[in-house]
Parts: sequence; C-alpha cells; structure tokens
Amino acid sequence: MARRPAPPSPGGDPDEDVGEAVLAANRAFYVAFTRRDYEAIETMWATNGAVVCVHPGQAPLLDRASILASWRAILGNPAAPRAEVGDEIVTISGRLAIVLCREILPGGHLMATNAYIRERDGWKMIHHHSAPVPPRRRAPASPPPKRDPRKLH
Repeated sequence: MARRPAPPSPGGDPDEDVGEAVLAANRAFYVAFTRRDYEAIETMWATNGAVVCVHPGQAPLLDRASILASWRAILGNPAAPRAEVGDEIVTISGRLAIVLCREILPGGHLMATNAYIRERDGWKMIHHHSAPVPPRRRAPASPPPKRDPRKLH
C-alpha cells in the first residue's frame, strides 16, 4: 500500500527513510498480530518509559505487563480476528512517530493510533488505541446521471 503524505511536522517534512522505517515497524506489528506471534509483539513494545494500550471497548492498560498479558490472551484465542492494515498516515517529530491507520477485520473496520519511540534497536511501540469506524466508502462505479438544474430533486 502506498504511503500517504504525512502532515508537516513542526521541524519540517519527515525524512522519507525515517517514515519508511516507522511504516515497516507498524506493518510488522500487524503481521505479528495476524500470525499470532506473541514473541514478536513482545519485542515491539518499548521496555522503558510509559506505555498505553486501549483495545476496542476496554479500559486503558497502563503498564507493559498488563499490555503484554492482553496481547497473549488475544493471540491465544483461535477466534481472534486477523487484521490487515491500510490507509496509513505517519507523523514524525524527533524520536516520536505516530501512525494513524485502518485495521481491516473480517467483521468490520477499526481506526488505530499507534505511537512509536525511536530506541537504539529501532522503533518501539508506546501506544496502541483502536476503535470501530464505518468501512471505507467506495467510489461509484459510474458517474451519477446528469441532473436537470431546473428541478430540485
């Protein structure tokens, strides 16, 4: 999926390589989620500093242990959905990156905000929040018929 342009950050446009590295980290998160790879999810979360995770309809989880326990339960559930990621928008400011993206599930769509911090070994997640949204609107297959401007309807 093509990278959508990021809004300008206070320091100017984000460097393309940095943006691609953040997108790679974000996509790796969804690959691990789809593959039910708990060890990969565990390595993606920051080990220092504050972390937050808000699953749809749930209370916020505010520490790494609780967050990882929630992911272990989700990934261990055979009925848990597999998620595709799309419509990614990246904003970068210094060592902080935020990705807004669409999670495409078999039963609906969620929008997620994922925040990453740059550590020595790469971009690590410090925040994940997803909530339901309507599916994307599809463009009409053909243009609508021309309307008579003299009529209201």
